[in-house]
Amino acid sequence: MNWQQFIQSHLYSRTILSWLLFPLSLIYMFIQKTRRSIYDLLPFLSYRSDVKIASVGNLVSGGSGKTPVTLFLAGYLSKQGKRVAVSHRGYRSDLEKGATLISDRKGLLAASVQAGDEAQLLARKLKGIPVVAGKNRKRAIQLLTATFPDLDWIILDDSFQHLQVKHDLDILVFNREGGIGNGFVLPAGILRESPAAAGRAQLIIANAYNVIPAYLINYSSRIVKGKYRIVRIYDGSGEEIPVSGLSDKKIALVSGIGRPSSFEKTVREAGVEISYHYRYPDHYSYDDSALEYLNEEVSRQGWDYLLTTEKDYVKIAAGKGSSLPLAVLEIAFKPENSDKLEAYL
Repeated sequence: MNWQQFIQSHLYSRTILSWLLFPLSLIYMFIQKTRRSIYDLLPFLSYRSDVKIASVGNLVSGGSGKTPVTLFLAGYLSKQGKRVAVSHRGYRSDLEKGATLISDRKGLLAASVQAGDEAQLLARKLKGIPVVAGKNRKRAIQLLTATFPDLDWIILDDSFQHLQVKHDLDILVFNREGGIGNGFVLPAGILRESPAAAGRAQLIIANAYNVIPAYLINYSSRIVKGKYRIVRIYDGSGEEIPVSGLSDKKIALVSGIGRPSSFEKTVREAGVEISYHYRYPDHYSYDDSALEYLNEEVSRQGWDYLLTTEKDYVKIAAGKGSSLPLAVLEIAFKPENSDKLEAYL
């Protein structure tokens, strides 16, 4: 059993190790509940913005598809005539510790290259919508409101557990692929908080669920089901590649995301046949040695395309990755019941 398989067995099923760690989970859960109770009792501890704040978050550590939902929400509000901006933590980037504007209404700013994969992806795709990177959410909000005083909404990506800022709308995202793991809180499982914390959200996005699971059934009235649809597949020059054009190609996947199996499933369901999947840890940096290895693999295995996510493409395409035969999967979130979603928004 390799390391990834070990993690999978420990976090997604109840093993001896997860039960041994369960007492620590109880302590962690108690700390989280106490922390929320303090902020409930002392509301002045949280910063209140004059601009409406929407948070897109999750209960699990790792990926659940928050970024596509953030993109959808920003686009939706913008189409409704609202002036929108986005704040992203810039996880594992040079800008994570502060709050830096990486795009404005005219386009990308120079700092965007330091912002990390997800923040940079948001800035690239959200045309005309300012994006700030950095985990100091209060400072991010103040920077945005000072620079763009006409804002109606600021969307905080991955902020459900960030209690120092008051939210006007909390959206929680759940993904059927992985779900809530073994149902335990860290470190015995993948949950950041007890599933009961979902009751604090005004809106719950259930991605790819055919049936609402038991841990969400009490919140059925506020659940909007949806799924990620493929918008297109394109090459390094931005030219679209039809799925039919991949039928006779030798293809491998490359990803450094929280749910690689979800990416794999999406590609297969699109009718693309894949021969191998190079899986890397979430937010992987793709240094020179990794890119050299992938270049060698292309020569050895004869891959026609290395199919990757937009988040990974931001990092792979730079430097020694520019010579790789890359194809990029662009996806978007699509709600099943847009009327219900619109009613909430």
